[in-house]
Amino acid sequence: MAFRYAGNTVGGGGAPLVRNLLIGETLYTGQLLGTDNANGAGSSYGHVRIADAASEANENDQSIVGIALGVVNTEDSGWNSTNHGDTATFDVSQSTQILNYPKGATEVEVCIIIPWITKVAAPIYNAAYGTALTELEVTTASTTGLVVTHANDTVADGAGMDEFSTVYCRSGANRGHYRVVTTSATTSQTVLTAFPYDTAVGDVFVLATCVLGLGNMDIPATANCIDGNNDLDKFYNVYYHELDLTDSGREEATLTFQTKACEYIGC
Repeated sequence: MAFRYAGNTVGGGGAPLVRNLLIGETLYTGQLLGTDNANGAGSSYGHVRIADAASEANENDQSIVGIALGVVNTEDSGWNSTNHGDTATFDVSQSTQILNYPKGATEVEVCIIIPWITKVAAPIYNAAYGTALTELEVTTASTTGLVVTHANDTVADGAGMDEFSTVYCRSGANRGHYRVVTTSATTSQTVLTAFPYDTAVGDVFVLATCVLGLGNMDIPATANCIDGNNDLDKFYNVYYHELDLTDSGREEATLTFQTKACEYIGC
């Protein structure tokens, strides 16, 4: 599944706050949605459009509005295998709108994201929906348990990841342990809190650019998952409540957005 409502930080569960909003481009259920007026005056067709990948650190040019839950009215709402959601077809002309039921421009049901309150769950993938994070097999042992050294060089590398990413042991004596990465490189991750046992050749780890607590997040162009293999030089500000890196292809996080990342509309 893509982005979905996961409760709230005030009452725990409860129904999401949902509003029907006009779309500004063809989009799909499960996607994060941003404001359609983010492009500037005179370019808005509706209320929401597909959220873009972050354009800067502490993204402030575009605000997240919510998650597309369902299609209200459109001529074609079939499943889209590329974007992994039902299709909400964008239409502006009278001739296309009268084909909808009920008649009118296409709207979607949007779960409004309230900063710090609305909890959102999402899969964590490697740059694209459905691509699992790279597993990292240890090539050089660490007798201090402070370094995970491996041959896999597809892992993102950048100072922005330091202290905002997590390494998890899937196989070996340290299986089940998470650690915050303090220094990341393409073939090694260093931590300051040691793993309880030496990291041995053949142990398997995985790295995700997420960290419990205050963290950073970016998304691919499809806006339907967390990009967990990201340099984090550009990002949205979030707070990670839960992080599960146990199984390959099923990595997931639950988070809330911080105030600067959201725009509370339609309420």
